[in-house]
Amino acid sequence: MSRRTPAILAIASTLVLALSACQGASDAPALTDPKEIVTAALTSTEAAKSVHLDVTLDGTLSVALPGLGAATPVNLTGTTASADVDFAKPALKATFAVPAMLGLGGEIIAVDGKTYTKTTITGPLYQESAAGSGPVDPSAAPGMVDNLGDSLFKEGVALTKGGDVACGSEQCYTVTANLTSEDLGTTAAGSLGNLPVDLTGASLALTLRVEKDLPHHLAGVEAVVTMADASKLTANVTASKWDEPVTITAPPADQVKPAP
Repeated sequence: MSRRTPAILAIASTLVLALSACQGASDAPALTDPKEIVTAALTSTEAAKSVHLDVTLDGTLSVALPGLGAATPVNLTGTTASADVDFAKPALKATFAVPAMLGLGGEIIAVDGKTYTKTTITGPLYQESAAGSGPVDPSAAPGMVDNLGDSLFKEGVALTKGGDVACGSEQCYTVTANLTSEDLGTTAAGSLGNLPVDLTGASLALTLRVEKDLPHHLAGVEAVVTMADASKLTANVTASKWDEPVTITAPPADQVKPAP
C-alpha cells in the first residue's frame, strides 16, 4: 500500500480524506491496535487534495549557515509557520516568523514549477528560483510521507496507543513511536529536506493524533528531534481544512525581483 503521510517536518509534510466528512464517530468502529490506527490515517491520506498546516517550533537545531562553515546552533523557540498546500497541483503558500533570529519573517509560494520567496531581510520583492531549490517543495511530499510510513512500520519499531485527546472539535486517538538514527537512516550525514541540517545520529520521538471519526484524518503530529549533541527541537504540526478549496497563484510580475 502506498503511504503519503506529514513531516517533519515534515512534516511533516501530507495527510487525508477518503470518505465523506459527514460520517460521524457512530459510523466508525473503535480502533484499538496502534498499527491499525496509523494505517487508517495513512490510507485516508491517499485521497488528500489539500490541507492547511500550522507549525510551532521550540528548541535548538544545528544548521550549517552559508559562509559560516561548521554547523551552528540556532535557537528556533517561538518560531511559527502557516501553510496552505494543494497536493493535486502541486502548490504551496506559507508564511513564517522566527522571532529569535532578529525578527526574521517571510513568505514562500511554490507553484507552476517555481518558488517565490521574500523575507524581512531580502526586502519587499519576491525572489524567484526553480522548484525544489528552496526550503520547501510540495512535489516532494509523497516521497517524504512514504519514507515516514516505511520507518513507522519497520521491524523493531514499536507503536504504542495512548489515551484519547481532544483535537479541535474532534476526539483523537494518539499513537507514539520512538525512532533511532538507524530507523531513520541518519547514521550517515543527511539533511532535512533542502535545509542545511545534519541529521547524523539524530533520533525522533513521534506522537500522532488521528481523528476517531471517519475518514480518520491525521489531525496533528508532535515530533521531538534529538540531535547527536543532545540538543532538541520540538515541532508541533496541526492539520485542518482537509480538501477545502484552495487557490495558490504566482505573485504579480511587478512584485518579483528581476533576474540578474
